[in-house]
Amino acid sequence: LFTNLVKPHFDNFKDNTFILAQTNYLDKVYRDSYYHYYSSKLHKYKRDSVRLSFFEEAISDTDFFDGAQHSTLQEKYRGFIVLRPTDPFIIGRSIISPHLRKTNNFLVCASKFHTTVNGVKFTVKGFPHSSQDTETISCAETSLWAIMEYFSNKYSDYQPVLPSKIIRTLNQVSSERQIPSKGLNIAQMSYALKEFGFGTRIYSKQQYASEFGGLLSCYIESGIPIIVAIDNRHRGGSIGHALLAIGHSKIENDQIDALVPYTTSNTILTGALAAKSIVLYDYDAIIKDFVFIDDNHSPYQKASLAQPARHYNAEWHNCEITYFIAPLYPKIYLEAYEAKNYIRNFIITGPEPLNDNSQVLLRFYLASSRSFKDAIAKNDSFQEDLKSIIIETSMPKFIWVAEVSSQDLIKEKKANGIIIVDATEANIYFNKPLILGAYQDKLILFDEISG
Repeated sequence: LFTNLVKPHFDNFKDNTFILAQTNYLDKVYRDSYYHYYSSKLHKYKRDSVRLSFFEEAISDTDFFDGAQHSTLQEKYRGFIVLRPTDPFIIGRSIISPHLRKTNNFLVCASKFHTTVNGVKFTVKGFPHSSQDTETISCAETSLWAIMEYFSNKYSDYQPVLPSKIIRTLNQVSSERQIPSKGLNIAQMSYALKEFGFGTRIYSKQQYASEFGGLLSCYIESGIPIIVAIDNRHRGGSIGHALLAIGHSKIENDQIDALVPYTTSNTILTGALAAKSIVLYDYDAIIKDFVFIDDNHSPYQKASLAQPARHYNAEWHNCEITYFIAPLYPKIYLEAYEAKNYIRNFIITGPEPLNDNSQVLLRFYLASSRSFKDAIAKNDSFQEDLKSIIIETSMPKFIWVAEVSSQDLIKEKKANGIIIVDATEANIYFNKPLILGAYQDKLILFDEISG
């Protein structure tokens, strides 16, 4: 069990990792499964687990009883893995800091978690992970648990869920028993998230075709972890699996240089681009690796959208992403596809279109107006009068932002224009979603009186 399941996690850790093991550990997730399922079996399952806590650089057991060493221990602390007595599926609830990995050249969603080690309180930033036990939780339930664990630790609007609550929630729409688990389909996972407080949105590759990868990338760029469904059944296989996409590899300059101009099936937009000789690039089209939380592997696996299961054996290599679920705040009514199309139409067809022969790179993301204004206020490179206007402008809780940049500017993490759109306004006619536009030396505001 150690060689097959635990050691692959350790192989990704830095060589100077120190481990503190605690036996007889009470883990809330396993205990929930134990009392609702395992305790009713004839075979005796133990109630307690083992927890492995990780520190980067040397520690001593005496450090935990020396108050002067606690700040040093916190600096070295890198998370934990719980081993539960459900062999052979023993990897339980885990939070590992990306900084513990030998290679961590990626950007991921991470939340701060509070825990104790040997009586001392610690915090760690990471993304929740667990393997499936195949009986009370499959890959789908594990993905639901992990995404709720992340959001509940980051925002007070959400509550963590245990396996028994996921099962009870889905019993309302299921025509048969939920345990032992046979997995969930995309509609069941979306329903569960909706019941847990999200305004879920399902995207299918068949429906969105060439825009599908860009939409997935846009939500990841917005810092929203998403549930991804992969399978190879349409290619003659028998694999169906759910996992989480939580980030992407850091973008290098050569990847930006390799961007190809944006094309669309929208004939009006295509005609306007050609008539004005405008070349448009989409930041979401950059070919890059994404970071996945996969319950069959250690956390922070990297793979491309074209081959999302490349970290598996050859049997899995022809799997592709067929659906993804975006867990949105319930009041976000303007979703990514409509928001991106609205902004592209606005910047190309007017009322203040781009100049002829322009070459523009657009970077889209969803943000809370509070975080956005905070970032603007702290940005010393931002034009002072525009900064003042943005901070004083009334905005809803969530906004869509399009940074107007170029291939050269984006390499410096800079833009020379911005468009801010109301994420709570689904009616895109008469420029209703527009809050503010600033590009090509012009400031565009919406006058509610004159329209």
